[in-house]
Amino acid sequence: MNETLEFFAENGYVVVPDALTDKEVAEVNDGIAADRAAHPEYWEPSPAASGHLSVGCDAPELLHRTGALDRLTCHPSIAPLARRILGPGAAMSGLTFLRREPCDVQPPDDPDGGDPLCLTRVWHREDSGNVEGAERNEFFVPALQVIFYMEDVDAGSHCFSIIPESVESKRNLPKTHTGNSGWGARDRLRIDDADGGYVDAERPVWVDAFGRELTRRTGRVDIYGSGGTAIVFNNCSYHCGSVRHTRRPRHTVHVRYRQPEPVASRHALKPPWESVAQFSAALPSRATIGKL
Repeated sequence: MNETLEFFAENGYVVVPDALTDKEVAEVNDGIAADRAAHPEYWEPSPAASGHLSVGCDAPELLHRTGALDRLTCHPSIAPLARRILGPGAAMSGLTFLRREPCDVQPPDDPDGGDPLCLTRVWHREDSGNVEGAERNEFFVPALQVIFYMEDVDAGSHCFSIIPESVESKRNLPKTHTGNSGWGARDRLRIDDADGGYVDAERPVWVDAFGRELTRRTGRVDIYGSGGTAIVFNNCSYHCGSVRHTRRPRHTVHVRYRQPEPVASRHALKPPWESVAQFSAALPSRATIGKL
């Protein structure tokens, strides 16, 4: 684990190949397919912030409808690493199954970073860079997110992208308590570098395939892997979904972990959940739902 932790400390993420077996991947996908068939009203796609169609379903509600994701709440391939990074007492604060739909929109004439199929990249730090509680662990992680790929992902499909950033870089970045009113960011300590962080100095603006002017950021790593691959990353690192011209959908499971404290900060939580304790209390009472 030492090499894995060293890589995480230097880059803010680590890839765990074959975190899930083929059988586990199939069980999740089959369970979600059954839920979509039984409850189609929850699976109607809508335009995402990135412009294309996608649909996501969140816990606790999703876990009340299906047990197919129970093992992923605290999977043995990930749990020891998450405990080591966040420390004792950390808990799951969210779980989402996300489907990105195929997209036949034509790529822009100006490709981003030499990626000829990319349609858009909306770079962001989760919760606007909220870092409440990050100083309590040596990796400066306010929350940890794990993304499981539910099928093979490559340069011809949508993928997850991240900008590597070390512990020390995060500690030294400018911080602020003001300027954002999002659910997990309002009046909370957060990284304040939206205007300058990794911006391409020569070409700072990129017009995506949907005609929007976006910040062009440099240094990205596109994460490819087979179904069952997991990406473990610091929630306050710059990341995005690289949406591509493709006929292939992409399915992912996103699991978020954090310390219950500070209770007043809602980072790594989705509305209406005000705290980790409140979210945990709303989960189904099943022995198969693990605890970190």
